[in-house]
Amino acid sequence: MDDSDNLRTNDVSSFGPFRLFAAERLLEKADKPLQLGGRALDILITLVERAGEVVTRKELISRVWPDVIVEEANLRVHVAGLRKALGDGRDGARYVANVPGRGYCFVAPVIRSASQRSFPAVRPVVTDRLRKLPARLMRMIGRDDTVRALSAQLMTRRFVSIVGPGGMGKTTVAVSIAHALIDAFEGAVFFIDLGSLTDPGLVPTAVASALGFMVQAQDPFLSLLAFLATGGSSLCSIIVST
Repeated sequence: MDDSDNLRTNDVSSFGPFRLFAAERLLEKADKPLQLGGRALDILITLVERAGEVVTRKELISRVWPDVIVEEANLRVHVAGLRKALGDGRDGARYVANVPGRGYCFVAPVIRSASQRSFPAVRPVVTDRLRKLPARLMRMIGRDDTVRALSAQLMTRRFVSIVGPGGMGKTTVAVSIAHALIDAFEGAVFFIDLGSLTDPGLVPTAVASALGFMVQAQDPFLSLLAFLATGGSSLCSIIVST
């Protein structure tokens, strides 16, 4: 077999320290894969394809949520998450600009090229349920007893809060618990990052979107409660307070 059989040519879009492989649905930063939700990745791919152009909110929604009616709040939540992942606005870096009354524009310079990358015949399989979670730390010091205790509580209670000052490792503990219990809850474990939200009113929409529930009512909070009380009754929540 010629080595070229294991090569595949893909278009790659480079901007700042990032490389986007749209065909593989992969975003890299400094040659390392970057964790990004599926909706946010769809938005990024669409904006980068039309870099320098204004893409209307309607166009983005139809691309990211085909055949589903959603409110613009869903789009704002995922754009906020995308901006956070890219570090938009940090150290003067700008990627996604909001064009009032129109939509969004990818404003960073984009270099497009063809990239040849070799792949093994069999690639590691990452299940969809693990894609919902951030990567688990390979080593965590002094938190094993806490993880075991909270995991036991989550098996008997609907709601557990992890509270404490910033920097204590609450998120690290929560992610470790999520990985530990993902089989017990048959994959119904979700990580919802609220750190990028500046409007508290978007919290119910962000939670609903992560759960795969599209809010289509004027009061997303009541719709979310109704969903959790019926079809979402088996879900388990870990709330991380900062």
